[in-house]
Amino acid sequence: MKILKSSEKKGILNKLNEQYGISKIPYLILKFGKEKLRIYSGTLPPNELKKLDNFIRIENAGIYFAKQEGEKIRLTLDGIQSFKDQITKNILEINDQQAKEWLKGNELYIKTDKNFKIIKNNEEFIGCGKSNGERITNFVPKNRRVKN
Repeated sequence: MKILKSSEKKGILNKLNEQYGISKIPYLILKFGKEKLRIYSGTLPPNELKKLDNFIRIENAGIYFAKQEGEKIRLTLDGIQSFKDQITKNILEINDQQAKEWLKGNELYIKTDKNFKIIKNNEEFIGCGKSNGERITNFVPKNRRVKN
């Protein structure tokens, strides 16, 4: 576990703003491994959190909200819900039939620019996918998919 310094947090926030329009994160950002980002809003101060991690090795704290993938950041479902009021960019609106396919874990064959897309149906954000220009790769976890 690594507690991001303010300069590192600012870098993450700049990417989130550029990609999704997210301009404010009022929480600590914790990094687990090389790419998993979590937000922490607990009452334990950063120095105590670090001491605890050194003593018992914290595996998880806070909400897993994003994953760094190269120079881009992919939001998780929890990340989308945490910041849904700020998301204004890279939104892809889909119809009800496409939403059913998406929630089953299927990819969508939609032509769009190559980027991460926040998938939206009927005013609800339902996931984040990666477009290669021809299709949107689905990242809805298997345990959160609708069963056939």
